[in-house]
Amino acid sequence: RCSYSPHGAYAQSKLALVLFTYRLQHLLTANGSHVTANVVDPGVVNTELYKHVFWVVKVVKWMTAWLFFKTPEEGASTTIYAAVSPEVEGAGGCYLYNEERTKSADVAYDEELQRMLWTESCRMVGISDEANRLL
Repeated sequence: RCSYSPHGAYAQSKLALVLFTYRLQHLLTANGSHVTANVVDPGVVNTELYKHVFWVVKVVKWMTAWLFFKTPEEGASTTIYAAVSPEVEGAGGCYLYNEERTKSADVAYDEELQRMLWTESCRMVGISDEANRLL
């Protein structure tokens, strides 16, 4: 029997985004594209993510947000950096955090896991996975 964890699901979704982006960059490069794909991690941003949690958690978040959470504007800075910085232009497959290239979790570099996620995503949305057959 499995129990559902909202934080676990959130973490899995973020890992999937990183895996998917790395695979996308691999395919773009293999096909000679000049388009790039990068992962942007805004950090912990004060958003509505905790909207539906127990009231005690909301109170703790409210009391500590100023210390531990970024404002939405601060959280957007790395996304803006990725879009317009000459330092990132032409660079793909990067993990960007606090306007710097950094390393993601080791599991995110597992190329077989990236491929499996890509293949399953294609299957789920009903599109051909020709890219994996070509590589």
